[in-house]
Amino acid sequence: MSSLSGWRKANGRSLASLGEQIGLQKGFLSEVERGLKRPSVEAAKRIEAATDGEVTAAELLGISGGVSEEATPFEPALASEARALGLDPNAIARTAVEEAVKRARMDAWNEKNREAVDSWNKLVEREGLWSDDLRAL
Repeated sequence: MSSLSGWRKANGRSLASLGEQIGLQKGFLSEVERGLKRPSVEAAKRIEAATDGEVTAAELLGISGGVSEEATPFEPALASEARALGLDPNAIARTAVEEAVKRARMDAWNEKNREAVDSWNKLVEREGLWSDDLRAL
């Protein structure tokens, strides 16, 4: 159980009421509680404010120390230009890393299961599918 979940239950708050207070969907908050998603810096700060600091933005973001808008993995000038254009460099970087991890997990699964998949494909080529005779086209 995450500390957000613990805080919410200790304070008798539902996902819906907390979400309404801070402007986030209850489904998203549920995913944050279960560790399936991380909130944006902005959302983490809203959660921290709603919990009076009992659940910190740093904890929600999985980082140690404080949260800084300037803590970006790229040149400060580029981050400033992105913000001036209405872009959130941290959110973009987070999304890129999430996609890269997803792709790496899929590649690892494919490699781990390559022999089984190849075997199945050969079986289907040799014997067909049970539904082959049922296809209209």
